[in-house]
Amino acid sequence: MKKFILFPLFLAVFCFLNSCIAMKNDIDMAKSELRAETTAKMKILEENVAKSVQDEIAKLYARLDEIEKSQQAEKQMQKNKIDLSFNNLEELRETIKELNNRIDSVDLTAQKSTIIADQLASVEKKIAENETELAKLKEEINAQIEGLKPVDKFTVTKEGIIRLPENSEKSYNQLVEYTKSGNCDPAIARKAWETFADKWPETRKCDAAFWIGETYYMEKSYNKAIETLQPIEKTYPGCPKIERSYLHIAFSLFHIGKVEVANAIFESMKQKFPQPAFPDEVKELEKLINSKMPKKAAPAKTPAKQKTKTPAKAKK
Repeated sequence: MKKFILFPLFLAVFCFLNSCIAMKNDIDMAKSELRAETTAKMKILEENVAKSVQDEIAKLYARLDEIEKSQQAEKQMQKNKIDLSFNNLEELRETIKELNNRIDSVDLTAQKSTIIADQLASVEKKIAENETELAKLKEEINAQIEGLKPVDKFTVTKEGIIRLPENSEKSYNQLVEYTKSGNCDPAIARKAWETFADKWPETRKCDAAFWIGETYYMEKSYNKAIETLQPIEKTYPGCPKIERSYLHIAFSLFHIGKVEVANAIFESMKQKFPQPAFPDEVKELEKLINSKMPKKAAPAKTPAKQKTKTPAKAKK
């Protein structure tokens, strides 16, 4: 009797173990398939990333080649100018030498005549003119040579040429310092910012546009300031100078008499920038606008209702 009871029990345990082993085999196979699929996907992803990186590197190298070619062309042009200047200088020297030889060859006794004296005066005049031209040419050559030398600090030459350091961040910081200084000439600062924008067209584009507009605001050319500052938000979304641009557009509108438009800009600013970065200027603008805006009429007071007297009850 016991054998009949144990045999089914043994058979059930055996079947259960077989099913567990089969289940484990299925799980191992699923894991292997999943691992193979993951490996394939990772390989494809790595290939795509590598290709993307290679494309970006190729673009960077192409950009570097363009910059290098541009610099080489500019250097060659400057070299050609200097070579031409030196050729002109040599021609002038040869002319002076020839004139001196002619003077030396003139007979001293013949110089006493009026014709020879006039000729000598003309020759001396030409020599003086040539010497003046030679001096000017030397100054131009020296200026060109100085123009090719790199500078470490923002400078303006006697000819009005803007010189900036070769490092863009260094140039930017120096220009900001100069523009904010008390001895800033707005016209020179504007020309310097335009030079900065031309030299580094892809660097701090919105900052350069703002500072160019700021120079117009500094010299009270308010219409030009509005014209320059207004496109910044649309052209350079996310620019850190947008709030300051709004502020100076509103100030400019106020100064040209468009108080209501300035007030509209100001109200828009309060919504866009609920916590202003320039609270003192915001308060000043609000005070100016409130001083010119028409006062709103106070609402008329409604007359108080008179209490109606209730008739006294008749005595019974």
